[in-house]
Amino acid sequence: MANPEHLTLLKEGVESWNAWRVQNPDIRPDFQGADLGRLHLPGIDFRHANFYEANLRESVFTHANFESSTLYRCDLCMANLSHANLSLVDFYKTNLYTANLSSANLRHSHFYRADMQETLLAKADLGESNFYEVDMREAMLQSASLMRTTFYYSNLSNVNLCQANLSSASLMGANMAKANLRWASCVGTNLFRATLTGADLTEANLQEAVLRLANLSHACLENANLFRANLSEACLDYAHLAGANFKKTNLWRVNLGQRIVTNPVLNENALVGDSPGS
Repeated sequence: MANPEHLTLLKEGVESWNAWRVQNPDIRPDFQGADLGRLHLPGIDFRHANFYEANLRESVFTHANFESSTLYRCDLCMANLSHANLSLVDFYKTNLYTANLSSANLRHSHFYRADMQETLLAKADLGESNFYEVDMREAMLQSASLMRTTFYYSNLSNVNLCQANLSSASLMGANMAKANLRWASCVGTNLFRATLTGADLTEANLQEAVLRLANLSHACLENANLFRANLSEACLDYAHLAGANFKKTNLWRVNLGQRIVTNPVLNENALVGDSPGS
């Protein structure tokens, strides 16, 4: 149950609430199970607060501070958290469907079975966060930072990662079918066994990326940089490869549809490869 005193203080507005937090820095706000839907509280200080199973649907928390808060099973559907500090937050089975987290700080946060379908995350910082069995279908992550972020068994089909930074991220086995990765930075990214069927990787930087056994059938890799990438045993059936840089790329047993490439292809207009061990 939510703390009645905390609920009463919150009704006095953001300014009064934030002043109380300054005077009582050691008190952890408790809003467990509270109905806080459709509130307008921009800039509110909710650091270390407990929102277990709370209703925050359609509320406005722009520029708010949720650092180290607990949002287990919280309902944030359609909430506006743009520019908010959500670092070190636990999103266990949290409903973030169509929520606005644009330009939010989500570094070192944990997402377990969260619903992030169509969530707006443009320019958000998700660096070093963990996603486990998260549904991110059609999420908008344009220009977002996902450096060293880890995804386990998450669904990123149709996600928009245009110009996003995924360097050193781990997307091993991820479903990224029809994802938009145009101009994305995937330097050193682990895409082992990832599903990238129909994905748009036009001009993406995949330097030293691991794409071993990845499914890139019907994907667009036009003008992509695959310098020193590992594409061994990957499927490139019907992939668009015009202008792609395959210099020093591992192309051992690459599947190009009609044939299996046991030895790397040498074609100055498309593929340039070295030995399988490169």
